[in-house]
Amino acid sequence: MVIIWILLVVLLIAAIAALVYWLVVITEGVYLGRRAVVWMYDITAHKYDGIKEFDASAEQFFVIKPYLKHLPRHPAPRLLDVATGTGRVPYYLFDEPTFNGKVVGVDASWKMLALAVEKLRGYNGRFLPIQQVADKLPFPDNAFHGITCLESLEFFPSDEKALREMVRVLQPGGSLMVTRRTGWEAKTFVGRFHSPAAFEAMLTNLGLVDVKTLPWQLDYDQVMARKPLISQPPTEHP
Repeated sequence: MVIIWILLVVLLIAAIAALVYWLVVITEGVYLGRRAVVWMYDITAHKYDGIKEFDASAEQFFVIKPYLKHLPRHPAPRLLDVATGTGRVPYYLFDEPTFNGKVVGVDASWKMLALAVEKLRGYNGRFLPIQQVADKLPFPDNAFHGITCLESLEFFPSDEKALREMVRVLQPGGSLMVTRRTGWEAKTFVGRFHSPAAFEAMLTNLGLVDVKTLPWQLDYDQVMARKPLISQPPTEHP
């Protein structure tokens, strides 16, 4: 009987540890609420780039060049990077000699934004940081030529609301690059996981066209889309 009780206690501890790992590590606090997610990014901001180990050549080849190719032609495009974090996208954009635009970086974590500001200090005011959540973007309609949002949608309270806001502030003809979580961990995001077809359908229902999913990383697909020149109203859901 004692052995059975010990086994039960061990199983209970293992179950609690697995639950905590899922809540904190895999889903990064999304089921604990927005404040928990932002707090986790605040306390890990100083080591975020070290954890990610971004490779400059890979970022240029797999992110920056495809994105710039997809953007509408403009001598100085105005871009928005949602959940900019430590400034990953603008940093590598500014490293591309052919890019002459400006980037607005939005993030809910002020500590991540502070690191982005420090990293991008030498780019002569081409980066504008704004602390704000993704589902309440403080910009007028049709404000940006292009929008990016990488490795972040699954951690928002509502990915659909955030995407709806991105579509609103994207200019007709503008380009959207986002990512979709894949793999076994993605399927543990209960009620939040989207198959490639379902994710593409959501973007289409929001009024986007030319939606295309491309393989990118082990845990993420890259999804490109465009806002039509003649804007189509997004599908309303009750």
